[in-house]
Amino acid sequence: MEMLDKPTVDITILSWDRIDDTLDAIDSALTQQGIELKIIVVDQGSKPDGLARLRQHCLKDSRIQLVCNRTNLGVPGGRNQASDQGTGDFIVALDNDAEFIDEHQLAKACEIMKGEPDIGALAFRILRFGSQEDDLTSWSYHQNVEEASEQSFYTDRFVGAGHMLRRDAFDGINGYDADLFFLHEEVDLSKRLMNSHYKIKYTPEVVIGHKVSAEHRVAWTGGRWTFDVRNKTYLHFKFKTFLPTAIFHTGILVWRGVRSGLIWSTFKGLFQGFSMVPKAIAAWKTQPSVNSDTQAKAYMDSCSPTQGMSVMQRIKMRLSSAKPVPVKPKG
Repeated sequence: MEMLDKPTVDITILSWDRIDDTLDAIDSALTQQGIELKIIVVDQGSKPDGLARLRQHCLKDSRIQLVCNRTNLGVPGGRNQASDQGTGDFIVALDNDAEFIDEHQLAKACEIMKGEPDIGALAFRILRFGSQEDDLTSWSYHQNVEEASEQSFYTDRFVGAGHMLRRDAFDGINGYDADLFFLHEEVDLSKRLMNSHYKIKYTPEVVIGHKVSAEHRVAWTGGRWTFDVRNKTYLHFKFKTFLPTAIFHTGILVWRGVRSGLIWSTFKGLFQGFSMVPKAIAAWKTQPSVNSDTQAKAYMDSCSPTQGMSVMQRIKMRLSSAKPVPVKPKG
């Protein structure tokens, strides 16, 4: 195949310390065959010694571009900055503690995306690094992981650790919402993609290994919980969630936070989320993709685990899953 016939892919990697893992992620991206690739690494404020190593490593191949920020722009802001440096048909996000399992993964992803032009985001299968076990911390789908991880399915979300976006779709909705900073940026982007009549597909054919321990990222700190409450509150307003539904889900958040001893973090998150309401209202007028039409609602309903349930059945399901937050011990 001639170079001009190869799909063009921008592989974006955000770096913030963990330099050894970041270098491995870059090397894994460089192995990908059957595509014309560019790797954009955005460093979000790594320590000087590590940053020096990263700079040196990025000089070894002209396909690598390094952008160094003095301050952390957050996950969505960093991904937007990385994506802006490229022009590829497809944008891939790879966590800096993840690697492709072999050199053919992105060629497979491109083949799927080219075969289905209405896919806006393709979610990869994510295994625990060096094993055949699914990374449960990266499984946020409605389906049971043991039953669905080896099957393709359409969904209403994707996981940030490893995925591919169609650039036309991504640029068409102005990328990520940088105001989120941390947590739920994929939820926001997914909703706006679906509102723009794109589908999201999970595939087990494209696989990455994620260097995460069984215990890693299960426990929550107060700061993380604050972002969770803040961003969920903001997104309820941004996407005009039916008021009783928004109140119900916010009540569950408050109950979970208070029961877990995260009282201050919970109400801090609520205050910050409500303070973002003017931004949410502004989006109603400036971003058509926050509005759902009949086609978008039908697709979202087809992906919902509550499809066909009565109101009481939905309430019972939500309450049964509302468990206390697994808080990280101090010290």
